[in-house]
Amino acid sequence: MSGSSTSINARAIRAILMPGLLSLALGAACGSGEALRSASSGAQPIQFNHKLHVADQGLDCVECHRFVTSTRKATLPGKDVCADCHREPQGSSPEEQKLVALLSSSEELRWKRVYVLPEHVYFSHFRHVTLGQIGCQTCHGEMKELTAPPRKPATNIINMSFCIGCHKDRRASNDCLACHT
Repeated sequence: MSGSSTSINARAIRAILMPGLLSLALGAACGSGEALRSASSGAQPIQFNHKLHVADQGLDCVECHRFVTSTRKATLPGKDVCADCHREPQGSSPEEQKLVALLSSSEELRWKRVYVLPEHVYFSHFRHVTLGQIGCQTCHGEMKELTAPPRKPATNIINMSFCIGCHKDRRASNDCLACHT
């Protein structure tokens, strides 16, 4: 009987330990690589000055990235957003003159996407910004200090380890299916 009880105990221990060890191994493998990649390294159509608009003028991120609080994607501002303030020049910068000319043309404002997560990662700005009350700078860094748009992600902290740590600190779900599809 003691041999039978030993094998039952060994099976019970394996049943308890194996899922945990598997999770650790997967977490180490997935968490070590960068989840974020840059979509483009090229120049943007307008050399948008975040410092001028955010730090100097006091605009909030949501004034240009209008859907950040209500949808999955933060969205990049279209001509309609820029036209709210720039139908007429506010200053004399060559970039603003280029923007005003673009606004009066039929040409679209084609921002190049900088932040791209892998296809298997689900991220909702609404869930993080509105429900989680997480500030943009937590993941995007101090955009308010940039005098030109980033050509690559302004920070390299957005990876699985960073996300898991933030979820742990905020007591948010670390269930794989909460973020991975």
